[in-house]
Amino acid sequence: MPPADNVRIGPTPSAPTGAGHWPSGTPTGTPRLTIRGAVKRFGAVAALTGVDLDLHASEVVGLIGPNGSGKTTLVNCLSGVLSLDAGEIVLDGETITGHSRVRRAKRGLSRTFQNLQLFGALTVRENLAVGLNAGSRPNAQQTAALDELIARLGLGRLSRTAVSKLPYGHQRRVEIGRALASRPNVLLLDEPAAGLNDAETAELLALLLSVRKDFACSMLVIDHDMALVLKISDRVTVLDEGTVIFVGAPDQVFQQHNVVEAYLGA
Repeated sequence: MPPADNVRIGPTPSAPTGAGHWPSGTPTGTPRLTIRGAVKRFGAVAALTGVDLDLHASEVVGLIGPNGSGKTTLVNCLSGVLSLDAGEIVLDGETITGHSRVRRAKRGLSRTFQNLQLFGALTVRENLAVGLNAGSRPNAQQTAALDELIARLGLGRLSRTAVSKLPYGHQRRVEIGRALASRPNVLLLDEPAAGLNDAETAELLALLLSVRKDFACSMLVIDHDMALVLKISDRVTVLDEGTVIFVGAPDQVFQQHNVVEAYLGA
């Protein structure tokens, strides 16, 4: 199988990252995406207990926490996979709490999944076209946009290959590309580095830095790879048992006693 095209998709992993974009750790202005008082229960279990989160224009926020802390549940509520039991979600000034997944996508909210949800029998190009159709771009612009995205992802020689035949790292790249195809204002990334080796993770970091620069979209990133999260994030939000226990600069996260305790125990 031929490798992906040798296309540079961003700065090298050693280049300056997003961390520290706001030196104070607290951006100003109206957030692009806001969630307030988010509550989600599964029977007697409270997965989210009044979570607040802001994501500003072109900002990257890392969302971390121990297993079972509510990270994926929060992303599922933001994207419309799950409905909130209480709380409000606002995207670019519009309340979208009751909107469907499709309507949220049309408003500029896109996501990837922890477990890949690609169409294995379809080609790379066909999978990306699914994401393209989820946006609001006029049809006349879609072909050119699709060609540009395939080239950016370095997948030109694989564009007509069924994704089920691609290496896992390439499949991850296709899923991110599908989410980007609609030109979202907000991109939610749930474990984008899951299953990747060190080299693939470095390529992912370069891709996300490139996306941040060139697409100017805001990103909420969940991942267990702390090095990745801390390098790319402007701010980090830490969840524990469905509650926010820290919001601040990446270099301050593991200086917090309660964060260390959440991960390691008292």
